[in-house]
Amino acid sequence: MVTSINDKKPATPRPAVKEFVILGGASAYAPGLLQALIAQGNELGLKRVRLYDTHAENLELVGRLGQAMAKSAGASFNVETCSTLALALAGADVVLNSTRPGGFEARRIDETLPLALEIPGQETVGPGGFFFALRSVPEALRVAQTLASVAPDALLLNYTNPSNIVTQALTDRGNVRLLGLCDQSDEDLESLAHALGREGEKISFTCNGLNHATWYSDLQIDGEALPLPLTRHLATPEGMNREHQLRFELSQEMALETPGYWPNSYLPYYTAPDKFVRLAREQGPRSDTIVAKLPSYYAHFREEAAKETPNLQHHRGTAGFGDLAVMVIQALKTTAGKSLVLNVANRGTTDLFAENTVMEAYGQLSANGWQRQAAPAIPKARLALLKQLESYQHLAALAGRTGQTNDILDALEANPLVASRAKAQTLWKLAQTQYGALLPQLA
Repeated sequence: MVTSINDKKPATPRPAVKEFVILGGASAYAPGLLQALIAQGNELGLKRVRLYDTHAENLELVGRLGQAMAKSAGASFNVETCSTLALALAGADVVLNSTRPGGFEARRIDETLPLALEIPGQETVGPGGFFFALRSVPEALRVAQTLASVAPDALLLNYTNPSNIVTQALTDRGNVRLLGLCDQSDEDLESLAHALGREGEKISFTCNGLNHATWYSDLQIDGEALPLPLTRHLATPEGMNREHQLRFELSQEMALETPGYWPNSYLPYYTAPDKFVRLAREQGPRSDTIVAKLPSYYAHFREEAAKETPNLQHHRGTAGFGDLAVMVIQALKTTAGKSLVLNVANRGTTDLFAENTVMEAYGQLSANGWQRQAAPAIPKARLALLKQLESYQHLAALAGRTGQTNDILDALEANPLVASRAKAQTLWKLAQTQYGALLPQLA
């Protein structure tokens, strides 16, 4: 059955997407997304792309660059910047939420604070991911509340991390058309194809799980079934940083233990946390590396914005970030749609999770809505971890909504990398000291 997005009711075709809004429009990712939109020519049918961000100076720069890029390419749409959230959202058809509340200052704490308890520091898993959720969830709920007033029929695409928790909180709130986005499945399986010497070939698969905790199965490359486990050890693909290399190596080990499956590359954080702690101490926070590069990104943006024909070569993120957003817009244009992996409420996709649990699912998105595809089984030996993560996801979404101390401690304790009330209390005390007003619950 085809259902409307985030709704149990039968779907009705949606009008074409004309007004597209990017929240987080001043980020170093945003020009790459604009480039992906422009590359489609007039196919998408967009009339206006609006950018909103709290960083006024960078917003003005990215806006000028986007306007120059669109004009030079003869794009069908104009690029505009907006000074308030309400102005940005008014009359929107589709809104992409790609914000980073707390900025890189808070991300650095996400990555370093948990190390004091020998827990990996990461912005989507473990305590670091939870503290990011405490910032991201209230902001996403503010977006949803504003949408209800100024664009009640708009579709909200959540790209803000941790995607599963933010999308869960929005799902629990209700009354918003919603899809959660993450391109990790594409990145994981493209890395596998690269390691096999089959880079660029078409990959097909099914999947089941939660965001950053998914299991892929029924893998095919250009129509050829890929037998798992692999019969030979694969070298890590070239160009990976040390964290990605470790994740790929550990994914191979997990695949050997689970014939027929390949894991999401974030799952090793739960099976070998000590290795990620050691790596983090050796190389320092990833946020420091990113922050060091930001001036070069914006210098490039400034240089290209002054040109009649900009040539964008340097921005944060891979093509996957912009490509997935483009594919969603393309899918919404036709009744044929596209097969995509999205984060959506379960609602009959699998017996593994509760009906309202946001899961990472494979299905068909079109102008008629979201057509669920029954999810495959996952390795029995990994069921317990996924059930733990499901419980944590719900508790973290609740804590992000309420900000209450007991809810915060319950969620931290439920995280598999914490799994202790005493550790949860210690982490929360450290958070109060180190984040301060960067967490809205402490502001």
